[in-house]
Amino acid sequence: MLLIEMTINGAVNYISQEGIALTYFWEPKIMQFDPPRYDIAHDYGGYVSPRFGSISLFPDLFEDDWPPPISCAITIKYTATTEGAAETLFTGIAHLSQLDIGQVKYDLYGPSYITTTAGATAFNDTLVNVVTALCGGAHLNLTLDSTAARGPSPNVNFTVSGDQLDIDLVSAIAAFYTHLIYISGSTLYLVDMLGDNGTETITEFDYLQGTTYEYQTPVSLARAGDRAQASGYPYGNELTLAAYHDTGANVDDCLDDIMTVLHKPRVRLKMPLLGSLPVPGKKISWTDESLAVDTDMYIRTRSVRYDFDREEITVEGEGAIAAT
Repeated sequence: MLLIEMTINGAVNYISQEGIALTYFWEPKIMQFDPPRYDIAHDYGGYVSPRFGSISLFPDLFEDDWPPPISCAITIKYTATTEGAAETLFTGIAHLSQLDIGQVKYDLYGPSYITTTAGATAFNDTLVNVVTALCGGAHLNLTLDSTAARGPSPNVNFTVSGDQLDIDLVSAIAAFYTHLIYISGSTLYLVDMLGDNGTETITEFDYLQGTTYEYQTPVSLARAGDRAQASGYPYGNELTLAAYHDTGANVDDCLDDIMTVLHKPRVRLKMPLLGSLPVPGKKISWTDESLAVDTDMYIRTRSVRYDFDREEITVEGEGAIAAT
């Protein structure tokens, strides 16, 4: 169930799509909520960024606060069980965009990351240490969690060309080393695309009918700086990237890892909202018995779309397919 804490003129209001008594009584004041989504910057890594739209509320929520305030602090949570188990999906600002006889509509805005790194700044350290520096107080001002990062951490060696937003710089560096990043609260998580950030096995199959399995057009050649790596496919697309190391062997390793990720099968999996929500990098495994042959599958979560009306999520990512 969706639980929203909305601060209206200094008072916290507890609202949901339907009235429910938990620790607080969550009043049924939500008319419509655009399903949130998280999308990865590149199929081989980078920033898994949130996309939130708007929320429409019943006007009587604001009977004692009319007209509705222009902006309100808002926290959106989801739980399948108790209020104490609720997981935070979004914390930010709701900005009034429309009101009429039937609804009060707010657009949602999350934290913005506008700090920059100056051009000509040089980095020569491990990936974890570089990201730690860019998470520092003079930059993103976030705490780094590198529990799911690769070990040993690969080396980064490059000089920034022109001023760059820190969030874009971290995303680009992480992607080159086949890592993803995501932000929850005040923590930035660095996750190896070749490893697992937690695991889950699905044992219910009724909802697998909407699942699709796809193979992307292969990359025939990947380039970065003055290096080029052939994939073994004589056909397909060429990929050109900025290099975040100046040693050829290091760049070659990165290009190999990127093509390894890009050539894995991709799956779009619909699953019910049960238990904890999948974080980026989480490995989800199941056996699909609806295909011509029983088939073992797994993907690692890269993009997530929520549908609270249907109580389901759509998870997309790359993984592996094999006959059982």
